[in-house]
Amino acid sequence: MSTERQESKLIRNLGFWDLMAIAVGQIIGAGIMSSTGVAIGMTGTGVVLAFLLSPVLTIISIFPVAILSSAAPTTGGPYRYCSRLVGKGLGMMYLLLHVTSYSVAVSQYSLSFGSYFSSIVPSVDQHLVAMIILTLFYAMNLVGTKSAAMLNKVITVALFGGLFLFVAFGITKVDMAYVMDPSHLFVNGPMAFVSTLALLSSATAGAQFIAELGGETKDAGRVIPRVMVISTFGVGILYVLIALVAAGILPIEQVADQPLTMVARQTMPGVEFYLFVIGAALGATSSTLNATLSWITKPLLVACDDHLLPQSIGSVSKNGVPYKLLTAFYIIGMVPLALKLDISFITKFTTANSLLTKLLVCIALFALAAKYRDILARSAIKVSPGMTKGLAVLGGVVLCVLSYSLFANLSVAVVGFLAVLVVFTAIYTMVFTKNIKIENDLAVDYTSGNE
Repeated sequence: MSTERQESKLIRNLGFWDLMAIAVGQIIGAGIMSSTGVAIGMTGTGVVLAFLLSPVLTIISIFPVAILSSAAPTTGGPYRYCSRLVGKGLGMMYLLLHVTSYSVAVSQYSLSFGSYFSSIVPSVDQHLVAMIILTLFYAMNLVGTKSAAMLNKVITVALFGGLFLFVAFGITKVDMAYVMDPSHLFVNGPMAFVSTLALLSSATAGAQFIAELGGETKDAGRVIPRVMVISTFGVGILYVLIALVAAGILPIEQVADQPLTMVARQTMPGVEFYLFVIGAALGATSSTLNATLSWITKPLLVACDDHLLPQSIGSVSKNGVPYKLLTAFYIIGMVPLALKLDISFITKFTTANSLLTKLLVCIALFALAAKYRDILARSAIKVSPGMTKGLAVLGGVVLCVLSYSLFANLSVAVVGFLAVLVVFTAIYTMVFTKNIKIENDLAVDYTSGNE
């Protein structure tokens, strides 16, 4: 395979704090701001327990990515692991789920921003605001990944300040007896609680996506796993406090499926409320959108270099940005906003597909331990092949349960549409890519010269 690949034009300039800003921004905006109200509607005050368990389940589900990214840090991480360790069929399936998940996720984060913006400017159309903010961050990411990471550092400081205000003004007003009342903990039964755990798996799982940036990260084998673990548990602690305030002050029926501003208005004076909305609500959702656009193109870029997708759409600009692919995600992300789809539906569909992508990564990890022990031995996370297989199986079981619980809440038409896409992808792989051979290049560093 030729080493003259578009990914060789990427620039290795991301360090620990750059990745931490991207990871924290991805986690917070993806979860606490856009999913908490939906989760309260699903399980009541059980959302607090769900957020307490979520980081543990997240580490189980993303540990395969952490091991793989430590052993073989690379651009387009999970796609590359699936296609190299198992085969192009699994790689193509990952691409399908990636596109259907995260193009819609871009809409989710934009619409979440719009809903919070409309809480301080009620006269505006939140879908229009969402389209504007998506356009703004699309333009920012055209400039380069480093610029996007620097912007996320600034936004992250603002959002932590806003979240601190939310907790500080609300925690003393929480009615713990109300929160712990069994009739409030599981208002829709045990299965709804499991579905909530599945939904919130996206709330603390944002750190996994920095594996896509392995080719642009300095000392990636050590830095990426560290950032994953620290950011996941650190943000998880903050989430529990926020969930207590969100679910423990007003009646469940008032806060179900509502943004956090519903509670913030009741607990904060005017100035502090606006600081919360600007710093935390708008900051968190915009940082996640910005972070997502920085890595979302990487799996498809590698697939273009692999000839599984047309090479012409994988062009990289002088700023190190796959601009055609980024533009495609921008256009697809605009569609749900133009159609004014409901954020609850968008969130559940995105999360269900995202869980399936992690399941494919578990399969890749099992293959790594079974057939490529020399690569596994390079990991900074020292685990035996047997333990690695066990972690892959455990992660797969957890993800199957969580995925099923969410798909059961989607319409037959939506599930059927996804099934049709899976069949189409299988046919495309067998017919149009049958003669393409993919070399296992996990040990090749394409960006080593671009410090």
